[in-house]
Amino acid sequence: MENQELSKVDKITKAFECIKSGVIAIVSIISLLLIGSLLIATFSWNSTLLEPIKVPNSLEEAGYTPEVVTKRVLDEIAYINVTSTKHNKRFSARQPGDELMKLDSMPVAGSLDVKSIKSFIQDIFGIRHETMTGEITAIKEGGKTIYGVKIRQMPEDRILVDLNVDIPIKDLIQLIALNIVESKDPAVAATYLRTHNQDQRALKMIDKVLQDSDTSDDAYALTSRAHIYMRQNKLKLAQEDLTAALKLDPKFPSAMALQIQLYVNQKKFSNALELAKKEAEYYPERWQTHINLGDSYAGLGDKEKTQSSYLKAISLHPSSPIIYIKVADYLNSIGKIADADTVLHLGTTSFPNDSATFVMYADILTKEDKLEEANEALLKAYELNHELTKIQGKNGKNVILDKQALLSKSAEFKKGHADFFSRSMEDALDNDFDRVAH
Repeated sequence: MENQELSKVDKITKAFECIKSGVIAIVSIISLLLIGSLLIATFSWNSTLLEPIKVPNSLEEAGYTPEVVTKRVLDEIAYINVTSTKHNKRFSARQPGDELMKLDSMPVAGSLDVKSIKSFIQDIFGIRHETMTGEITAIKEGGKTIYGVKIRQMPEDRILVDLNVDIPIKDLIQLIALNIVESKDPAVAATYLRTHNQDQRALKMIDKVLQDSDTSDDAYALTSRAHIYMRQNKLKLAQEDLTAALKLDPKFPSAMALQIQLYVNQKKFSNALELAKKEAEYYPERWQTHINLGDSYAGLGDKEKTQSSYLKAISLHPSSPIIYIKVADYLNSIGKIADADTVLHLGTTSFPNDSATFVMYADILTKEDKLEEANEALLKAYELNHELTKIQGKNGKNVILDKQALLSKSAEFKKGHADFFSRSMEDALDNDFDRVAH
């Protein structure tokens, strides 16, 4: 009996030992996998490290230490990259914005984080990063402060930024960031500059892209330049660039979209519809596709298909408030006031800080005799945009406008902002980096 009890104890002990060995083995495997992953990540880590930018005492005393300035420059670069490539969807090995995503700050001395560990291991194996070093100087001249900025990329000692300017420090940080983007990724810089109405500077960046040996950015650059040429009414040059872009990539969505808009502007609606149908085959989930279809059908006078195409675009949640205004304006023009109301209600919900959408919503509400709601929408527009004409009474209380006054306000707004609507529409429909896999 005693032997049987000992046998049971032995079995339980052996079972626990097996479990213990198994747990140790699992932990060991997980540890090896984590170490292996860290080593792989370490040897593939090819960030360009920005060393703390040296600053003069006057800036440090104002709170702009080297670490603060460096972080703000990197934040500005990230902002430019994200806003200029926000629709980018990867499918190729290299795309605009990739180089900017490699930019990083130096590991903090004495810290123990993943970045520091990676840097330490790379130092052991003699792996060297590209680094950027920089300095800001300040000289007083005639009551002004002239900031000198030099940023170099090492080890090749290439100058990325060389400035001498008299501007506030906030603007200086933005300018440094933009200069770095122009040096590191001119395709991204071109889009950023174009969307900020700096066409000539954007064209210089596009020339840089097209002149280098790397052709991966060429379709982007050609499409961006075509966009500028269309804005400048240089349609022949725009067509040449679009033809070249579509030759490089027949399914390049931005080039297809811009080509359709060029056809529409030239009243070549059959050509536009033919290409728009191809675009719909390739990219049925892009809202831009259905706006292009709608524009083509509108030119051919097919109201039913225009309306269905526009409403399909709205159902795909356009990324710009101007699209809601465009679709509502068309619905209004064919007497579909209630549908226009629905679209603009969605627009104000999706873009609650866009004053133009509220102005146009007020116009539609007025036409439905919903005057109280129309006044509320118009007041909301003025709250969002103080540059609009004030509608305050002399006693400081809000004036309730009658129907005719409301209609006059919206008509005045549309007339005064015609160029704004036109350019916003172009920017919404064309984004150089709005690529999808194919």
